[in-house]
Amino acid sequence: MSRTVEAAGAIVYRWQTSRPKLAAGNSHDLLKEIRLCLVHRPKYDDWSWPKGKVEAHETHAHTAVREVGEETGHVIRLGAFLGETEYPLANEGKHKSQRGNGRRKHIDYWMASLAGEDRADRLKTVIGRVSRPDPDEVDEVVWLPPKAARSRLTHASDKQILDLFVDRVEQGALAASTIIVVRHGKSIARKDWSGDDAQRPLTPKGAAAAYALNRELVCWAPDQLISSPWTRCLQTVRPFAAETDQDITQADCLTETAFAEEPALTYAWVDALIADSLTTQTTTLVCMHRPVLGGVFDHLRPLCASKSLARLLPARTPYMPTGTALALHFVQEAQGPHIIDIQKVRPIVY
Repeated sequence: MSRTVEAAGAIVYRWQTSRPKLAAGNSHDLLKEIRLCLVHRPKYDDWSWPKGKVEAHETHAHTAVREVGEETGHVIRLGAFLGETEYPLANEGKHKSQRGNGRRKHIDYWMASLAGEDRADRLKTVIGRVSRPDPDEVDEVVWLPPKAARSRLTHASDKQILDLFVDRVEQGALAASTIIVVRHGKSIARKDWSGDDAQRPLTPKGAAAAYALNRELVCWAPDQLISSPWTRCLQTVRPFAAETDQDITQADCLTETAFAEEPALTYAWVDALIADSLTTQTTTLVCMHRPVLGGVFDHLRPLCASKSLARLLPARTPYMPTGTALALHFVQEAQGPHIIDIQKVRPIVY
């Protein structure tokens, strides 16, 4: 038995009034305009962020979305990753921490926003049923300003996660947009395919990964789906499109041939996509091929806020495994767009 219990949760925020088109202004002003979600657990008589244990065959990201849904009744979309905390399992729910050498609990946290009623209806097909919380688990859900939330929180570790949330706000994360870059699933080898390369399909393993990717993509709730028009990319995105009743926009500049002939056109298209997503504050999924990924990552690497973040955009082939994705979070700064967070999105296929 593992000595560590894995869990995940989120600091979920909503705007006190109408959400601004662009969250302009300093972080102090913005923090006054949002409310954070806290839950009360009667078993421990404590106030904390919604969270819960990772289930079998589940990633931490999916756990965060599922558990927030179960504890608050709300469907959420993840934003930037916040950080992690760990403590002795024996301290669970205790108002004063004690040292312990037994099993420990490790929790990953994201910042997250409400998915919205229309979007939530589409996403529930993939997430599963979301209903009112079990009163034995959570008997009260409140939305408080950050300062009041800090006073209400029972545990010091939760206040540390709030500090990380405030750091993200100072980076501009409340006005961030997300672009999810997907590499298509495993396809039939070129040597085994006699037809047009554009029509080369996924293998059964690739199709399984595409279906499993559903459970991960739903965590970031993309507003629009864009793909290379070649078969293996479309087949990777179609399961999510079908489950959430969304259309797929095809972009010719994302094919291997188009990129090899005129990479500048692809880079210009990516720049326009980033600018549009920042203006509309939307989340976009883009599915492309291995050779295109390398060029796009080279193009995006200078936008990363730190060298450590830039290293998450691989510089060598194959760049990322087939059937996986990276969630890139962009903010607009005076000198142009910056990437403040990159998260690996890897489905569990079994």
